[in-house]
Amino acid sequence: MDATCAPPPARPNCDCAVCVPKALKDGDYDASLKGPTSPFQPYKLVKVELDGTRRPLTAQELNALEKSNPTVCEWQTPLSQAKRMWQKTCAGILKKLFTYKKLAWPFTEPVDWEVLNIPDYPVIIKHPMDLKTIESKLHDGHIESPDEFVALVRTVFRNAYVYNAVGDPSGVRECAEKLSQIFEKELAKL
Repeated sequence: MDATCAPPPARPNCDCAVCVPKALKDGDYDASLKGPTSPFQPYKLVKVELDGTRRPLTAQELNALEKSNPTVCEWQTPLSQAKRMWQKTCAGILKKLFTYKKLAWPFTEPVDWEVLNIPDYPVIIKHPMDLKTIESKLHDGHIESPDEFVALVRTVFRNAYVYNAVGDPSGVRECAEKLSQIFEKELAKL
């Protein structure tokens, strides 16, 4: 079962369920305390028996967990059909960035390099990205984790830094620097 959750600390000698990295094979749970590098990577639930051994949850135990904790068991619905808590949080961060209109204006739409007469843009910027595209991807369920969301937003700013030199008269780089700081402060609040 794919579940996105941060693993709680293991408590030996208790009858509870914990999350372990999905990549682990059954019975390989002892090394699971290290976990993957991100809390947003897939995990699977396992049961910790009274003697400290771990085993996968049965279907009956999983159903009971889903009924008693519906908000925690978000993994049951596909990303395209429901908004998960992290998606709502990411959408809120985007909404906040859009409120800074004087800073966000260069990043709200894809760069139209033909209209702007900057033919070298697609040569220099290999991964163009903008905030509206991110918002659309998030809404449609094409962003699979908060890590991916953060990477996409940072790509918007990185593109601005790469293409616009320091002191560029357009002011795009300055807007990117200020809006990026706002974005990072919002992330720090989480």
